[in-house]
Amino acid sequence: MLFSTPVFVFLFLPVFFALYWFLPGVAGGWERAVRSGILLLGSLFFYSWGEPVFVWVFLASACFDWLLGWQIAGQGRWRRWALALGVAGNIGLLVYAKYTRFAFENLNVLLGSLHLAPLTLPSIALPLGVSFIVFEKITYLVDLYRGVSKPAHSLLHYVNYVFLFPKLLAGPIVKYHDISEQLVNPSHRYEDVRDGLIRFIVGLGKKMLIADLLSTTVDKVFNLGAAQLNPSTAWLGIICFTLQIYFDFAGYSDMAIGLARILGFRLQENFRDPYLATSITDFWRRWHISLSTWIKEYLYFPLGGSRVSVARSYANLCICFFLSGLWHGASWNFVIWGCYHGVGLVADRMFWLEWQKRLPRLLNVAITFLLAALGWVFFRCGTFGHACDFFAALFGLGAHALNDVFLTNDTRFVLIVAAVLVVAPLVKLPKLPLPEMGRIPALAGAAVLYVLCVAWMGISTFHPFLYFRF
Repeated sequence: MLFSTPVFVFLFLPVFFALYWFLPGVAGGWERAVRSGILLLGSLFFYSWGEPVFVWVFLASACFDWLLGWQIAGQGRWRRWALALGVAGNIGLLVYAKYTRFAFENLNVLLGSLHLAPLTLPSIALPLGVSFIVFEKITYLVDLYRGVSKPAHSLLHYVNYVFLFPKLLAGPIVKYHDISEQLVNPSHRYEDVRDGLIRFIVGLGKKMLIADLLSTTVDKVFNLGAAQLNPSTAWLGIICFTLQIYFDFAGYSDMAIGLARILGFRLQENFRDPYLATSITDFWRRWHISLSTWIKEYLYFPLGGSRVSVARSYANLCICFFLSGLWHGASWNFVIWGCYHGVGLVADRMFWLEWQKRLPRLLNVAITFLLAALGWVFFRCGTFGHACDFFAALFGLGAHALNDVFLTNDTRFVLIVAAVLVVAPLVKLPKLPLPEMGRIPALAGAAVLYVLCVAWMGISTFHPFLYFRF
């Protein structure tokens, strides 16, 4: 069940909201427990809609983590082994579900080079949100070992942390200690419902009215063969995809944060104008903030971070982004994309952050935007060969064929709107939702945007969120 589908907007959300907000009021002193139970049942139903089998695996895994957490948080000599068992179990779950087929495919390539018979590829469906769920579960165990967090006293609260449906499928990645008090006593205020609803609708608009419309041009360009691509078409495609993936994922994050706010939870921001970054380092402080924070705290620092030699710290950055690329998908293109950004971060530290001080900020923003856009080629193309063909077209090294790719008037308008929203903070234009707007105008604007989204929902083709395959 996805946030931008009619079944969620018109059925699940209103029914769940009514139960969550009004039913506990008749439970007397059991109000908090009833609300927590409704939240868990609703979240399990939400996930089961798309994963009716794997939900039981994650549920059993969460119960095991909760039991193991008490051993990890204790003082016994076995706490390190308990941590190793918990982390290994979660990573094993991720590797099995996401990378088994990838490993077999690469092994078959090796066997083929040795003229040996290939292995039969296993049929394993990728569970929705597995990457995000596993990372959060590892976070809980590691933070218990570090003493940063205390174990969840209630299994109900911990399972709610794992399955909290607004952030379940694509983040933001949440640390248990950042939300533990809210799980026990979530806010229950009208202001949260109002602000959360506005945030959800804004995210819905980003997804449906910008990202989904841009996807038509993106799909058309990236489906062209090498002989059909010319430079202008290739640049059109990559610029549209650069905007599409931002509004798609940022739109999801807005919806997740807004839904959580409606339920009384405050989730961290996941985007902060990433295409206005002045360097690759700055880009990763602004793009998918919860993931970059996770990489820094649970991978980069344990590897030694910057406390080791300069060469070792550079190697640590490359290792982290190699694994980040692999986390995004079981494909060498994702690995190359991760390594591309790792090399960019190393270049920043070696010379670029110092050199760029001599350049105007606007030029630094343009350079970083271009570097990020070029990196998205690996992200969007299905194979390495496809990416090479696309790069050849971008820089005029391809066949230079003419083709029939064009922008409709609607897509031209959407592209202009998307560009304006991206550069709005740079030129001091307001962005939605407007913080300084009064409550009534803000709600009225959200209502108009909601009507537009519903109208588009009724006539458009369904487009899943791009990050759901990760």
